[in-house]
Amino acid sequence: MKTVSARFPFEYFMLDPVVFEGAVACRIGRKVVRERVRDSDGKSYRFVGLALRDAQGRLDVEVLRSGEWIVAPDLVYAYDPSQAEKAVRS
Repeated sequence: MKTVSARFPFEYFMLDPVVFEGAVACRIGRKVVRERVRDSDGKSYRFVGLALRDAQGRLDVEVLRSGEWIVAPDLVYAYDPSQAEKAVRS
């Protein structure tokens, strides 16, 4: 089994599928990173940074904070409850 941590399968920390939304948060090489993603349940997440890797090259999921998820490739997005109300009102 492919793992990203000595203890956890990577699927536990991946947010997929998502729809990218909003303005450009940054560029990583030639890739445009959007400021938000929305999951299949309509929950919104904001871009907070890049996922770290350990010495073996595995994603270091133990440094993720509560509510943070990895979106391929190696992007970290955090759940944004303030956007939930806006989605319900729309």
